[in-house]
Amino acid sequence: MNSKKPIIITAVVTFVVTTAFYLTPAGSLWYSNARLMTGDMSFQDKIARMSSLMDKYYINEYDEEYMQDMAMSAYAAGADDPYTNYINADNYAAMMESMGGDYQGIGVEVTVADGVLDITSVFENSPAQKAGLQIGDIIYAVEGEKADISNYQQAINTIKGVDAAEGDNDVVITVLRGEEKFDLTIVREQVAVTTVSSKLLEGNIAYLRISDFGEKTFAEYTEHLSKYEESDIKGIIIDLRNNPGGMLTTVVSIADTLLPEGNILTIRDKAGEEVPYVSDDKRIELPLVVLINENSASASEVLAGALRDYDMATLVGTKSYVKGVVQSLIEFGDGSAFKLTTAKYYTPSGECIDGKGIEPHIKAELPEELKDRPVNGLEYTEDTQLKAAVQILQR
Repeated sequence: MNSKKPIIITAVVTFVVTTAFYLTPAGSLWYSNARLMTGDMSFQDKIARMSSLMDKYYINEYDEEYMQDMAMSAYAAGADDPYTNYINADNYAAMMESMGGDYQGIGVEVTVADGVLDITSVFENSPAQKAGLQIGDIIYAVEGEKADISNYQQAINTIKGVDAAEGDNDVVITVLRGEEKFDLTIVREQVAVTTVSSKLLEGNIAYLRISDFGEKTFAEYTEHLSKYEESDIKGIIIDLRNNPGGMLTTVVSIADTLLPEGNILTIRDKAGEEVPYVSDDKRIELPLVVLINENSASASEVLAGALRDYDMATLVGTKSYVKGVVQSLIEFGDGSAFKLTTAKYYTPSGECIDGKGIEPHIKAELPEELKDRPVNGLEYTEDTQLKAAVQILQR
């Protein structure tokens, strides 16, 4: 899978001559050398100089705060690491809100990739899912205003209804899906982020879908498992397909319930310092199958990798996302934050899966026309991966 990261386009104009005539604000001709200052300038000096020139001479209106956000985002993007990002105050507040539980919106996660807003996750039972949005859809426009890297923050705020009048809960989104372009009117509402769902399948098999590893996920996971304590279940299927990851503490807690005593993973930072995470000797002793695909990332790969190394589960599906690194969130005093890749993690066998991913024991593909559908929207009869998992536990 190709890493997605913002593309910053810089227009470079080369002049044959080194001098030019300019009009000053007063209207008189101003003869200027191309170099306005001599000697090397630091990054901070250049930014300060640009800001001063904008303030003094720029003819159009501009939003200085937006420019600063863009500058910070561009600086982080220069690391050429898709996981190292500057997060402005609005986005950071929204991210923390969604990780903690409920929030106002339509229920999608987007990435600014190749200059456009690409939908990377559609929350289950959200307004977006009910309206038919799919992973891989591109948000082409919001309320008729084309959305791209130049105005993505405004587009996101409009989708969330940041400046909407009270009672105005409709938002019109123009969607690009392949070659097809169409409008959807979606009603914003309080999105209850439920990260675990479950059901009992034929043959007394418990199916648990974990869509994200958020703050409430472990509590939801244990609650769902407790429903089947009296059901004499024969095995468990844990569905991690399209799970983008989440909190390390959450996935460690879940792994602890499924693994024997020993190492779950080890984090190693830039200085070579290692931090191990371990499980105790208490675990659920039932046959286990884990579903993974190309969108099972980060914490999902931690869980799948640990279960694979201990031979505690059969992995079914397609190769995982290939993210074997850990990020730290550094908060700034103004509500914004810096997400920085600070360590790699290693599975119990000592493998770092970054760039490699985790191969399933049994490869099972969904039909091509179903790959962009939300997992919980698939019928059992058409979900070839889930049927393969059930067949394993029925043997």
